[in-house]
Amino acid sequence: MNEKEAREICEKALALSEAEHVQVNLMGTREASTRYANNEITQNVAKAQTTLRILCAYGNKVGRCSTNRLDVDSIREAVKRAEEMARVAEPDTEFLPPPEPAVYRSVPAYADSTTHASPEDRARVVRQVIAEANARGLKTAGSFATNVYVSAVANNRGLFGFHTATQASLICTMIAEDGSGWAEQTHEDMGAIAPEAVAGRAADKAEAARHPQEVSPGDYTVVLEPAAVAELLAYMAWSMDAKAADEGRSAFSGKEGSAVGNSLITLQSLPTHPDCPATPFFEDGMPTPDVTWIENGVLKTLIYSRYWAQKQGKPFTGYPSNLILQGGGHSLQELIAQVDDGLLITRFWYIRYVDPMQLLLTGMTRDGVYRIQGGKVTHAVKNLRFNESPLVVMQNVRLLGIPQRVEGSMLVPPMVVENFTFSSTTTF
Repeated sequence: MNEKEAREICEKALALSEAEHVQVNLMGTREASTRYANNEITQNVAKAQTTLRILCAYGNKVGRCSTNRLDVDSIREAVKRAEEMARVAEPDTEFLPPPEPAVYRSVPAYADSTTHASPEDRARVVRQVIAEANARGLKTAGSFATNVYVSAVANNRGLFGFHTATQASLICTMIAEDGSGWAEQTHEDMGAIAPEAVAGRAADKAEAARHPQEVSPGDYTVVLEPAAVAELLAYMAWSMDAKAADEGRSAFSGKEGSAVGNSLITLQSLPTHPDCPATPFFEDGMPTPDVTWIENGVLKTLIYSRYWAQKQGKPFTGYPSNLILQGGGHSLQELIAQVDDGLLITRFWYIRYVDPMQLLLTGMTRDGVYRIQGGKVTHAVKNLRFNESPLVVMQNVRLLGIPQRVEGSMLVPPMVVENFTFSSTTTF
């Protein structure tokens, strides 16, 4: 779907409504994934869907309806249902009229190679991963996905926005007899994915993870790889809602303008960042702004919705479009060399809240934990359970490495953290 086609569909829906406020969102996705396990391709799946969502409001009484049928009669019926629901709805005290027309920044996030990727194209990438596993006597599992996204927003005040994006993502786990390794790569351009490099990293980790030794729980100096940093950072970022903080329901209550990390920590959302592009607008059509959440350790702002920003007299931020944690110039090996005694952590999983008011989390290590002694990785370690708060981690960061893209929308560095708390051991 191109911009002209999207605009025509949106304008058609707007013209069919008599509501005071009307907003439409058109979202198209084409997602495909080739999955593999036990050194062979096991599944190829694909789906395509286009959805039109319609919001109609009379004052602050709001109704919503969605449809995936885009003929005139179906759109008319969806508009009618949204209007009917709005007329009988309870008032939404936080509803604001749709925003005025805006100018959106260009966010290059599209690649033809990803859009036109075939099952055979994905299979060629996966076969390179499997070849690496076979050559090294390992088992491998994972997926290679190529996705295309189209989004448009329009309202009856004249606003219209259109954006298209692609994303290719290779995820690889390598399994040895008593250890495993993991690596990933995400990029807008399928041609930028380097399967041999991704498979090599995962295989190196799996081989190094053999014969893990047990260590006692306690506080350790850790080197967190970017995936581990991202998993903790996501929990912190999505807990930064300003309304919850102002109402005393958050670990960030009373912390705005105060230090929540040491001076190494600067966290931003930069939707036009070339290495981690986001979308140029939010669902309601508000432009996605550049936001500095934390600067040199100080919490500069929390997440302000349009409603709460207006109520509190604060700038609108919206939720993070992406997360960019500034790093340093150190490679992972250079960070390891700075640790006399500690642990190298590949990533975490099964993270859960222990105490949301302290942002205290628990979870497990996964796919490679290694002992560092004298600035070198010496042997594998059995997995550990942690009990730690990202707010404490941000205070205890000692060194930052070169940022890497992880989880699609994060650009974060590896880091050295002091006194990271592990509460118990595991049997594997």
